[in-house]
Amino acid sequence: MSELSFRHGRASDLQAVFELGEDARGASRRERGLVAEGEEAALHAEWERERPLVKYLAGQADVCFWVAEEDGELAGYVLIAHFGTMDELVELWVAPSRAGRGIDRELLERAWPESPSKELGRVVVSVGLPADLTLFTDFGVMPVSGHWHMRHCVEQYLEQRAQEVDAAEPDVHGLTPDRAVEEWKRLEPEAIGHERPLLHEFFGRTRSCLATMDAESGHAKGLCWVSSEGEIGPAVGESAEDLVPVLLAAFDRVAKLQEPETIAVFCATDSWWLLDRLRRLGFTVQWPAWIMSSVPLPGLDRYVPTRPPRVL
Repeated sequence: MSELSFRHGRASDLQAVFELGEDARGASRRERGLVAEGEEAALHAEWERERPLVKYLAGQADVCFWVAEEDGELAGYVLIAHFGTMDELVELWVAPSRAGRGIDRELLERAWPESPSKELGRVVVSVGLPADLTLFTDFGVMPVSGHWHMRHCVEQYLEQRAQEVDAAEPDVHGLTPDRAVEEWKRLEPEAIGHERPLLHEFFGRTRSCLATMDAESGHAKGLCWVSSEGEIGPAVGESAEDLVPVLLAAFDRVAKLQEPETIAVFCATDSWWLLDRLRRLGFTVQWPAWIMSSVPLPGLDRYVPTRPPRVL
């Protein structure tokens, strides 16, 4: 008989859980038909880009990190980041060879032994499979919006942008890291209902911030982080309309300066103004998921999530 045990994760576990997460994530995407032939190598490169943020979140003092082991081997893990009044599920993976045995549920029972409350809510980004949605609703979260991975070929995107005859868009500026974090602290809580200053201080060290500014107040109307690897997001606007110009500027910057084959962004389905513009530019839905929460999230129509796609 095999023996399953659970314990708190340690820093020395990070390399092993990253490798398990890479395998499990690849298996999940193949199962859903999201990895075409010849794209296997891209999974590892994509994980390498996402790893610094996951490693940073895992290193926070108040992170919730549990691992499951069977016969001395890693069987699964859960990583939950704590942001003031909100827990966000960052990673929950079970080794493909041990899937379907309820290990994910047992991990969550240890990480979230109590029900969510008004003082401490929960957010999860989940693929839309019935088993996943049922699992998470048992832990106090409900779907509040769709979470779409939107993608477009860069060559086609630039052609479409060149043909647009819309009115002139607002000027976009680059902000210093300190100013960017300050503006994020002002705008983000009104959109997602909780504060994440340490997360944006991390982005200030690893990404550049583009902004559209209000001439009268001197404050940002729209913000978007962009990494040197072409990762776009998160982004936030004072209004849903304010989200669009700064996202387009980020797309233009990545498409023209880094010249990848494709560009991608994650969108809440509440973002009607943004999704309409992306539709007209030719973006398609690569895969759908759900944003789930134990409390209402007030302004997802003016917010764009980030990578990795499990983090709001």
